[in-house]
Amino acid sequence: MVFFQKSRRSFARLLLVLILPSLLTGCAFHPPYTGVNPQNPQFERGISCPPLDFFGDLISKIYQLLFWTSKYGNHRISPETEKAMAEFMEKHHLTDVKVRLNQWAPHKEMGRLFTNKNVAWPYKIFLFPSTLIASLLGRPFSGLLISDYYDPGSNTINIFSDSVPIALHEAGHANDFATQELKGTYSLARILPGINLVQEALATDEALQYLEEQGKYQELLQAYKILFPAYTTYILSYIPLSPPALVGGIFIGHIVGRMKASDKEWQLRTEGKYPATQVVPPVTKI
Repeated sequence: MVFFQKSRRSFARLLLVLILPSLLTGCAFHPPYTGVNPQNPQFERGISCPPLDFFGDLISKIYQLLFWTSKYGNHRISPETEKAMAEFMEKHHLTDVKVRLNQWAPHKEMGRLFTNKNVAWPYKIFLFPSTLIASLLGRPFSGLLISDYYDPGSNTINIFSDSVPIALHEAGHANDFATQELKGTYSLARILPGINLVQEALATDEALQYLEEQGKYQELLQAYKILFPAYTTYILSYIPLSPPALVGGIFIGHIVGRMKASDKEWQLRTEGKYPATQVVPPVTKI
């Protein structure tokens, strides 16, 4: 009993350490959203809260190391990432999809779930828990307990990573769902074994295809190196593994991703679309 009392006190102190900076400095309310396209009501950016975002970035370090990118779950979305998503959504006519950039808005997400005309009410009942939990945990714990995600219930993309490939992957999910006639059924089908692997593969293909079509070859090669290790985690979720084995599995994903990137780079160079960097020889003084 004494042990549990001490544990509760320790946990309370930990929470105080994490929350106190936010209470002292506050989350600064900036002027209304003025992103890359302030006239676009689809995009909303969360208010600035440095202590909260520092905590989110801190707890993301494990997966940043596993995915070998400091941009995963860093809670600082650049205009370049936002612009890439806006262009993708405009090209695919995803006019009814909401994008939340590092924003905590459970009340808005629940409202969108209830008013989403693309999903029938019986499905909304089943999707209610996932929308509620994900929206509550999103910004505070993204990078550890939850990642960037597309919520078919609210038809919303939530982005916490400043990574164009990851952002386009989530936008790929939105486009995949937009093409489905039975969106509620397609959403719930994800609980069946293997269906999530298909949906994740389709979203990744959407991102890769779009980057290649737009001639964004540098981002394309980077996408192979990020999205393939991430996809490996979904495969490994079906296998009970120890932490070392899990790390090994993700490492295999890195190998595959880099091999794919190398093959694609060779293909692009062969086609003259991605020429090698010209190295200028040094001038020899006489």
